[in-house]
Amino acid sequence: MVSKISFALAMLAAVIVANSDRSHAAEVVRSDIPVAYGLLLDGKDAVYGQLVCHIHAPCQLIDNQDTHVQLSVTIESTQRLSGEVSIRCGELDCSFSSGSASAKLEGAAGRERSRQFKLCAGKDAAITKDLVYRTRMGIGQILFLFGNQ
Repeated sequence: MVSKISFALAMLAAVIVANSDRSHAAEVVRSDIPVAYGLLLDGKDAVYGQLVCHIHAPCQLIDNQDTHVQLSVTIESTQRLSGEVSIRCGELDCSFSSGSASAKLEGAAGRERSRQFKLCAGKDAAITKDLVYRTRMGIGQILFLFGNQ
């Protein structure tokens, strides 16, 4: 698993470096941002790539018809890197650590433009949350690099 993570991070860094000819000032003015991603599910091949996503619009990163895995991101701000990430795993229920199929992007300004989310088996369908500690079984993770590094 560690070697898959290292490989995925190396691939994401290579994609970003290959497209590093854009300046940070131009990124703030424009209404789009490059997003490199890697999806690592236990027992499956890594899925990775890069898309240019528009601000304030859902960006479908993965929509695999065979596995029914869907991954999307909506970026609300590039300066503070805020937005939302959503995942659907098809037949295999999956969610973020919170039990939800979506998670908030909450970033800090500056050079730290990478994010990592843990994926867990199952999901909570209830609107309310019980005040009970539940151990969630990890089944993979999602890695992101936003903008030009």
